[in-house]
Amino acid sequence: MTVTEPGIEEFAGRVLTPGSADYDDARQIWNAMHDRRPGVIAQCASVADIAAAIRYGRTQGLRIAVRGGGHSLPGFSTVDDGLVIDLRRMNAVTVDPVTRRAVVQGGALLGDVDVAAQEHGLVVPAGVISHTGAGGLTLGGGVGRMMRRYGLTVDSLLSAEVVTADGDVVRASSTENTELFWALRGGGGNFGVVSSFTFTCHEVSDLVVLSTFHRLNEAAAMLRRADAEIADSSTPDELLWTSFVRKAPPLPWIPLSRVGEPGVMSLIEWSGDVAAGTRRLDAIRRDIAPTASSLDRVPYLTMQTMGDEVFRHGLHSYIKATFADELSDDLIAVLLDRARTLGSALTQVEVLSLGGAVARVPAEDTAYVHREARWLLNIPASWEDPADTDDEVAWVRDTFAAIRPHARGGAYVNFMEADDVDADETAYGSTLSRLQRVKATYDPQNVFSLNQNISPVSA
Repeated sequence: MTVTEPGIEEFAGRVLTPGSADYDDARQIWNAMHDRRPGVIAQCASVADIAAAIRYGRTQGLRIAVRGGGHSLPGFSTVDDGLVIDLRRMNAVTVDPVTRRAVVQGGALLGDVDVAAQEHGLVVPAGVISHTGAGGLTLGGGVGRMMRRYGLTVDSLLSAEVVTADGDVVRASSTENTELFWALRGGGGNFGVVSSFTFTCHEVSDLVVLSTFHRLNEAAAMLRRADAEIADSSTPDELLWTSFVRKAPPLPWIPLSRVGEPGVMSLIEWSGDVAAGTRRLDAIRRDIAPTASSLDRVPYLTMQTMGDEVFRHGLHSYIKATFADELSDDLIAVLLDRARTLGSALTQVEVLSLGGAVARVPAEDTAYVHREARWLLNIPASWEDPADTDDEVAWVRDTFAAIRPHARGGAYVNFMEADDVDADETAYGSTLSRLQRVKATYDPQNVFSLNQNISPVSA
């Protein structure tokens, strides 16, 4: 049935306004920091609906936000008084196990992708929280637990269907609209609304996972060992090392007496042969001598949902991030010093290993430019009580300021706030001028401005 209220012509989806019964539920996004009231929410059911919503928004002079999973940390997936193009009804995922290809609609969540792919023992390399939107994560590059083995999410992207600012539907791939295809792989949501993605899939089933906790006075040696492991060119891509500077969480393998104590928790994961991984991770455990640990074989789908509660909907969240070439003694000292001032039990610094397949893609092949960095340092704060906001935001900013002198700079698009200074240069680095030209071709009026924005600049 065609919906004409509030004036979107030829729209088969659902339109919500502040007077609609489901409006308040529909306007909520993941990060409770951003409680906004859109003028119109267009819940699209088709590509034609997306095009109609874009035309309506432009005709009415409305600022346009695009919502997939609603996980944008700065709240870019919503807007006060403007138009939200809501893709959540377009969440189908189709996996062909013969060609090993997955077609993912723009409103699908990572959990939708994981479940569909794992039915065939396959994965699309992506993030680690199942309720994250697949679209937004992909457009920023897509870091996750498979990245050292199979690369970023964009490295498995084969093509995308895009609705442009003019309402045109185009296809971008290595042979069609090639500059747009390049820009979509790391340039964020600057160039249009992606209605579907086509990915190549890879084989993964169970993981071997070494979970450890080190007290602060034991953690420096462990972090130096992590750096040496990732710096070693002989380290297999199947090994991923992630450490979390945080308070010990209440997990079965952590002694109750340590829960709430500042320290470093690590997940050292192996995605290859289970027996080989078990031997290697057990050897690492003996070497790093953790305060507490657990070595387990874990199904991929289980790992992909383990962080869902920690990063659940309705928390207040704030973030900063940058890259590092090494975990130097000075950087490690800063990380451990900042641990002593942690507030929320959910706040942490994530030390994410890169390299492997990420580094083997030439930097010029995609808009994601940070290929040479060995570590991604992510500083997400999460808390429940709005009264804690000032303290938690200040902790992130102070921690970021302390880390920066020991980092290489730059930032991952999906781990940035709206208040980052020179955000486009920080996020896009040497690719910025090329991205500005692509922006001028596909969105010269900057219709899609709610993102880590790229200003259109003609050649």
